[in-house]
Amino acid sequence: MIEGTIERLKTQIVSGRWPLDSKIPIEDELVEELQVSRSTLRQAVQALVYVGLLETAQGRGTFVRGTHEVDTVLHRYLADAELRSVLETRRGLEVEAAGLAAERRSAADLDRLAAVHERQTAAQRDGRAGEFSRAAVEFHTAVVEAAGNPVLARLYGTMLGSVRDSVHLGGVRRPQEHYGDAGHARILEAVRRGDPHAARKAAAEHVTTFLTALAPTDKDIR
Repeated sequence: MIEGTIERLKTQIVSGRWPLDSKIPIEDELVEELQVSRSTLRQAVQALVYVGLLETAQGRGTFVRGTHEVDTVLHRYLADAELRSVLETRRGLEVEAAGLAAERRSAADLDRLAAVHERQTAAQRDGRAGEFSRAAVEFHTAVVEAAGNPVLARLYGTMLGSVRDSVHLGGVRRPQEHYGDAGHARILEAVRRGDPHAARKAAAEHVTTFLTALAPTDKDIR
C-alpha cells in the first residue's frame, strides 16, 4: 500500500500536475483522493522527502523540490552549498539568460518583467523587504523564461530554492545594497531594447554586487 501511494504521488510530480516549487494539496484532500490512511500517506510523503522530491516546511505545508532523480541530486547538493558558490552559479545562468531574453523576448515577456519590476519598486519605496525579495526572485525567473531555452529554465528551476535564499540573505546582510540596487532596472531596459550585450553586462554586474559584498567565509545558505 505504501509503495503504491509513493508511486501515485511521484506520478503527480513527474507529470507536472504539481510543478516544481508548488505546494502539494493538504493531507485531508490527499487522503480523500488517494483513498489511503493518514499513516500511509505520511509515510509515502516522508519517503519522497528523503529522496529530495518533496520538502516539508513547518506551518507552511509540503512543497515539490524535484521532478526527476537528477533534480533531487542537484537539490540536495545545493542545500549544502556555500552562498558564494550559489551566487557564482547564478551569475553564469542569469547572464546567459539575460542575453537570450534580449534576443527572444515577446511582448508578453516584457509586460511580465515590467509588472514585476513595478512591484519591486513599490516594495522598495514602502520598505517591504519580504515582498521585495519575492519580486526579485520572480523577476529573475521571468528573465530565464523569456530566454526561451527549456534546458536553462529547468536548471534554474531546480536551484530556485537556493536563489531565494541567496536573494534573502543578500538583503538581510547588506540591506543598503539590496534596496539601493538598480540592477533589475538596467536588465529590464536592455532586454526591452533588444540589446543582448548590455543585458549580459547588466546581469553580470547585478549578481557581482552580491558577491563583492560577501565575506570570504560566508557559508551555509540554509
